[in-house]
Amino acid sequence: MKGKRLVACVGLVVSMMSAAVSFMHAQNLPSFIKVEDVECGLQDEEGYWWYGGKGTGLCRFDGYETEAFRSDRQHPDLLRSNDVLCMTELKDNAEIWFGTKEGAYILSKKDYTVAPLQLSSTEGGKGETNELADKRISCMMTAADGSVWLTYRNQLLHFSAKAELMERFETTWEGKNRSVLSFCFDADSTLWVGLWNGGVICLKKERGTRSEGRWSMEKRSWDDYPANNREELTPEQQKQMLDSVMSIQAPTNDATILSWAKVPHDSPQHFYIGTYHSLYHYDGQQVTLLQGELDKVRSMVYSEKTQTLYLLSKARGVCRWKGEALTTLLDSVQFRQLQLQGDTALLLFRGVAGISMLNLRTLQLTADTTTANVCPIITSYIIDGKKKLMPFGEQMLTLPERTDLVEIYLSTLDFDHASQVQFAYRLNEDEKWTELSEGEHVIKLAHLPAGTNHLQVRATDNFGRWSAPATVLTLVRPSAWYEHTWLWVLVALMILAGGYYLIGRMRKKEETESPKNAESDEEETNHYSVADQEFLDKAAAAVSAHMTDSDYSVDALASDLCMSRANLHRKLRAINGQTPTDFIRNQRLERAAQLLRTTSHSVNEIADLVGFSYASYFTKCFKEKYGVLPKDY
Repeated sequence: MKGKRLVACVGLVVSMMSAAVSFMHAQNLPSFIKVEDVECGLQDEEGYWWYGGKGTGLCRFDGYETEAFRSDRQHPDLLRSNDVLCMTELKDNAEIWFGTKEGAYILSKKDYTVAPLQLSSTEGGKGETNELADKRISCMMTAADGSVWLTYRNQLLHFSAKAELMERFETTWEGKNRSVLSFCFDADSTLWVGLWNGGVICLKKERGTRSEGRWSMEKRSWDDYPANNREELTPEQQKQMLDSVMSIQAPTNDATILSWAKVPHDSPQHFYIGTYHSLYHYDGQQVTLLQGELDKVRSMVYSEKTQTLYLLSKARGVCRWKGEALTTLLDSVQFRQLQLQGDTALLLFRGVAGISMLNLRTLQLTADTTTANVCPIITSYIIDGKKKLMPFGEQMLTLPERTDLVEIYLSTLDFDHASQVQFAYRLNEDEKWTELSEGEHVIKLAHLPAGTNHLQVRATDNFGRWSAPATVLTLVRPSAWYEHTWLWVLVALMILAGGYYLIGRMRKKEETESPKNAESDEEETNHYSVADQEFLDKAAAAVSAHMTDSDYSVDALASDLCMSRANLHRKLRAINGQTPTDFIRNQRLERAAQLLRTTSHSVNEIADLVGFSYASYFTKCFKEKYGVLPKDY
């Protein structure tokens, strides 16, 4: 018992060390997308990379930013499931079709809206429902004519580019339903379909008809041994039988399908078959076992330049089949799918690092050193805090009138060297170029002038070489109501007319009031005797000497004039009919009026200078005497 426990412990330690080595090996892979559980992906006609996997939804990557289309708090009902299993592109429609664990969807790149692929059916007398709504869409592919093939369980569906169901096939083998794991077209436009638990069937299109030809399941291939007689086979014969077909690599003349490469051969039906355990070859007549014990040949791609088949196996990793020999190029990583890009295989894998590049020239995982012509594009923009994706094919952007800031997101779609790319921009031909720092890809335009502006952008490659200038976006900002010249001319005329009117009113008022004030002053001056005038002047001088003292009272004035309070009261009443309190207040108000006319002091300051403790009381007294507020005097 102890020995068994010891063996088990040693085995566990070895497994953990192996897993750790695999993890470290995967961590060292150069990746331009770092996300776990990537199931599928493609590069569309524009150059964007689209991918999906467990919980990711449909994602678009431009080298810097990832835009995700999935159900979340902001869009709770966008998708029934965020697990994306397959996808394909319809170039003529500018659409991405993708399948999830619960239904198929169509994304339009013209406005980046997502809608479910509808297929009406009646179930249990409940009326019409979407047949695909809760189905696991396992495979999806665009044909050369723009139609789309997709499958769930043992149902193989053929849709037109307008999302109309044209045909339906049930995939069965030996009288039993078989789920589809993979399909592809060969050079003769025959659709080959690989089934779970063995078997490959083919569908051919009718020829010689003017109308759109229909497809028919004319031929079934493999296997040659009935199921009830398999026990009689030798182990070698059983080993050569096809099991679950996970991938098919067929010749094709359609270069738009990224999943299948051209394989030169005399027979149009020549292709390779990857199954759950082995690699086979079909030459149009018979199937030959090439390599066994591979454990899940998930994906294959053929390089015409090197006449080499590359494949992914769970047991062997990334392998190369050439010259009747299988060579392992990379192990310790569990990949999911292969795609060729030039001389570089693009690897999609599930687990640690996301998406990485394998350089087939040096057989090392590294970034490709070749650089295509740099073409900067607008990927998205932000206006008033709201981010929107740039619609497919659009070259002009119309902004709202009151737009203070526009943020323009750029990319060259050079995923491996995004951090080395440098952008420069200018609004019009006569302006200087503004260069951004390396890795910076956002242009911020503040207070964009009204009218039409042509945003020119250029970029560098990873070697620092600038591209030729190109006008990539036209920005149109309508003039706001306050930016029209005629409006400001009208406002200026109104201001001039109003000023002329006010000046006329003021002059007229001065002309009418001046004679009256002169007569009043003359009457007041001539009314008093010399002795009375000398007394009033002496009293006014005493008040003026204590003008800033708010506590200067009637008693203080009487003391300064060397008389009693009662005598002061009787004398002022006899001369001008005022009480001593009124006399002191009027002296303060007259001084305030003088300061308002000759200085720029505020009302509060003047109230303090003439001895009023409260500005509000000063304002009240001033209006009672002069009929206007101090600020309007």
